[in-house]
Amino acid sequence: MTPVKCPACGGTKVSKNGTSRGDKKQRYICNNKDCFKKSFMLEYSSIGWTHGIAAKIITNTANAQGIRDIARSLGVSKQKVQDTLKKHKDS
Repeated sequence: MTPVKCPACGGTKVSKNGTSRGDKKQRYICNNKDCFKKSFMLEYSSIGWTHGIAAKIITNTANAQGIRDIARSLGVSKQKVQDTLKKHKDS
């Protein structure tokens, strides 16, 4: 069995943290104090929650792609693209 690594910091100090409600997939929590992402799963049921999808949305927007084009190319909803862009604008 391979050790579970945090997708944000790459650390192996993780613990089990229950399961998801619908599909009962295992949740994990990173025990690294400096890590900004505390809870994560190895397999998400929706591609919109996977690690790095927000960065891809921002990059595609900087390359002058439209919202519908981004949603279609990444396989996420238009609402996910809009929400990500709103969060990025506010920060």
